[in-house]
Amino acid sequence: LSCDLHGSWEKITGHNSPLFSLRGLCFSYLQAYAMNSWRKLGAPPEKLLMGLPTYGHPFRLLRASKTGLQAEAVEPAFPGKYIKQAGFLAYYEVTGIGASKHWIDYQYIPYAYKGKEWVGYDDAISFSYKNILGVPWCGHWTWMMSGALSMVWALSPLSMC
Repeated sequence: LSCDLHGSWEKITGHNSPLFSLRGLCFSYLQAYAMNSWRKLGAPPEKLLMGLPTYGHPFRLLRASKTGLQAEAVEPAFPGKYIKQAGFLAYYEVTGIGASKHWIDYQYIPYAYKGKEWVGYDDAISFSYKNILGVPWCGHWTWMMSGALSMVWALSPLSMC
């Protein structure tokens, strides 16, 4: 599973599916690291699928003045309007809260915050980067398509499958 790599169970903000590490930091909770680890263990790349989550794990920040990645967090953020689960927001819930959107360079992913609420999530742009930079994997899959709690296989048209 190359999603849910960070979430509100941690005490600092982190994106649930970062592609790469931040400059100067070495983390193993990354999509590229996970995918390459499977390949190094002998899994054929043509059988590996990279996850594209259509949700985010929101955090409640300790301070409203510290809103970036790795900011101190105290608990899961509010439950969303539709899913109603603390620490989990569907994409349409993230985009509907009126939060300020920002981009995390080197990880190719967005995050948003409003007051003390912070959420890392994926969007069409981050999906594009993961499709381009995710080669040579077989393709991609997504969880939470349109709010349905089921897995949907979405293979890349450029895949080797």
